[in-house]
Parts: sequence; C-alpha cells; structure tokens
Amino acid sequence: MKKFASQFLLFSSFSFTALAQDFPNITGNVLTQLQADHVGSVNRSGVSANNGYIYVEPNISFNINKNWSIKTDWRLQPNDTLTTRNGTYPERYRTILQSNRGFGMSDEGILIEELKVNYENEDMDIYAGKYDPTFGTAYKKDKRMGVFTAQFAEDYNLREKIGVGGVAILESSKISVNTFFNDTTALSKSAIDDRGRAPRNDGAAGNTGTLSSYLVAMNGENLFGFENWHYNLGYRNLDVDKMDGRSREKGYTIATDYAYHVGVNSTITPFFEAVKIQNFSGIQGRDAIYTTAAVIGKYSNWNASITNLTRNIKQAQTTPKSSDHMLQLSAGYKFSNGLMIDFTRANMKESGTSAVVYGLMGSYVYKF
Repeated sequence: MKKFASQFLLFSSFSFTALAQDFPNITGNVLTQLQADHVGSVNRSGVSANNGYIYVEPNISFNINKNWSIKTDWRLQPNDTLTTRNGTYPERYRTILQSNRGFGMSDEGILIEELKVNYENEDMDIYAGKYDPTFGTAYKKDKRMGVFTAQFAEDYNLREKIGVGGVAILESSKISVNTFFNDTTALSKSAIDDRGRAPRNDGAAGNTGTLSSYLVAMNGENLFGFENWHYNLGYRNLDVDKMDGRSREKGYTIATDYAYHVGVNSTITPFFEAVKIQNFSGIQGRDAIYTTAAVIGKYSNWNASITNLTRNIKQAQTTPKSSDHMLQLSAGYKFSNGLMIDFTRANMKESGTSAVVYGLMGSYVYKF
C-alpha cells in the first residue's frame, strides 16, 4: 500500500506539458495542502490541543480532442478527520473540536471524487458519470477565506453523485441542470485506508439508486451591469427511499460578491452566502440554515479577511440540535513560486463546545 501511495503522488505531480501540445493529451492541476491547527482555550476537557494532516487533490483531464474528455478528481485525505459519514451529523465534513485530533498518516485514504465523460464547446458543457454537482460557493478553496471557512461550508456541498448534467454557457452567466443519486458502488471505497463502501439502504437524501434527485443552479457576473459583481443561485431536491421519518430534502442558496478595485494591485471584496435546507440529509423535520459573511482584502501578494459563519440545525428526533458559529481573522501571502501561506485565528462554537482555534495552512497548486 505504501508503494501504491508513493506511485500515486509521483504520478499526480508529474508534468505532462510535453503531452499537451496535440490531441490526445493530459492536462490538469494538483492541489497540495498541509494544515495544522491548535486549540488555545476550550470550555470542556477531552479536546486535544493539536491537529495536523496532509491533503492532496489531483484534478486530471484526459482530452481526446478539443470537445471530448474524461475528467477525474482524486483526494488523498485523512478519513477520520475529513468525512461525510458521521453517524450523528450525516452531512458533516469535519468536526473541528473533536476528540480524535492528532498527527499522523495512518488514516490517509485515496478517494475517487469524480470520474466522468465530458463534452464541451463554447455554448455548453455536458457530462455523465461520478461527479460533484455545484451547490453554493463558500466551500471553494480558491476563495482563501481563512483556514476553516471551506471546512464549515463543505457540509452542504453535494459530493460523490452518479448521474448526468449539463451547463448552458451564456454571455455573462451559466445555467446548470443535474440529475443524480448517491454513489454506493465500489467507487465509494478508498485505497490505503479503506473507509468501506457507502451503504445503500441508510435512508439518506439522494440514496435511491435512481435519477430522482436534481439540482438547478445559475451563476454569473456583471450583475445589473456592474463589472466584477458575481452571483450564484441554486435549488436542490433530493429524493429518499420510502422509510418512516424520511422526506425529500429541499435546499436553496444565494450568494453574491463584488470585487471593488482600490488602485492597481488592491481589491476589497464583500462576500455573502445563505443556504436553507429542509429535511436535511433526508431526516424529516430537520432544517438547517447556514450563513457566511466576509470581507476579503488583497494587496499585491498579500490577502486578509474577516469572516463570520453560522450553522443552525433544527432538532429532529434522531439528531441533537446544533447551533454553531465561527468568527475568524485571517492573513496570507502568495510567494512568487506559487506557494501560499494562510494563518487564521477563530473564535468557534461547535456542538456546545467553545474554543479559540489557531490554524496554519500551506497550499501549492501545480498546473500542467
């Protein structure tokens, strides 16, 4: 297994520049992140002070010609730290103030996040296979809104679905439509540290084995004629198997940001996103509201942000009530070689535990 892991990382970081001149070719990028966080003060015992891990995400496209391609997305991650199989909170991507914090590589697993056939031209993009439908934007790592923002917002990201989708590319906007179900095939397992195959009959939203769940989204720029004013709208409707206490999950999202230029190399960007989900994870009566409000400043290679996130999940019979929030200050720098360093101080409340948490992340994107 160790040999397999080293070969995987070597393959992910190998330059395919020479192959990218003619078709067929291989293009993509590899994101590598090293993260460490420290709990400075906490209101309960049992929370380990330190935590750290390595995260690698190769995004590789095998291009047959200028229209057809096979796109893949992989993740090397610690399966006990980053997950979507939390029994208490099925949607939870990471519980930051958890009891199993620590350092090590023993639980690192390789996941197939996406594996899809893709056709695109200047007017449309059509795909089929395993993929992540786009719902919301705050979890996207390239926004660099502190160390922990993406991990909170990843809760409502739709991941590891099997289905078909399409995007209509308009002058200044894109409209996407997707229909899908949860991946419970052998592709839902992981290599090295095997997280096991996703269960088929757990009653979770989208876990029906049929194309009965769907998502409609629209994003664009130059809203109301203002250059650099972006927006994102989305609606999702996930089916469930007929079981007691289960109902269709319905979710809505709206987001906007405006990049205001202050001089040649400086921008100030207010950002806001709100997400409302009914019957979250398919559990009847379990409703959630997430909000993310941030101001991001950039000057030359420096960036800084202040971000406030809230997560409120209404109590259902099977799940404890969750009322969480996080206020974080962050600063970062991008070196000339592309290496990015981000530091965050966060006042955090999560599942009744309050703490001050410090996070440090080093990121590097290798493109080929």
